[in-house]
Amino acid sequence: MTVKHVEKKELLAQVGRCMFGERLVVEREGKRFSARVQHVGVTGVKVVPETMLVEHEGEPGDINGITVSYDDIREVDIDGTIFRLA
Repeated sequence: MTVKHVEKKELLAQVGRCMFGERLVVEREGKRFSARVQHVGVTGVKVVPETMLVEHEGEPGDINGITVSYDDIREVDIDGTIFRLA
C-alpha cells in the first residue's frame, strides 16, 4: 500500500475516478469516519459509513447512504494507493 500526500485539486480528481465500493475518509462536524462510495455526483459523493455496513443484516444495496461534500473528503483509497490531503 502506498500513501501519497496530495493537494486538494489532485484529491478531487482521484475522487472523480471512484467507483462503487471504494473507500473514503470523511471529516464531518469534527468527526472522521471511513465510508464506501455509493455514487459520485456533481455536488458531492453519496457514501455508506463503514459502521453501517458492519451492523447491516439486509440485502446488499438496500442501505440508504448519506451525501457528503467534496470539501469533507480527506483521503481516498484507489487500487491500494491512498491519496491523502496534504
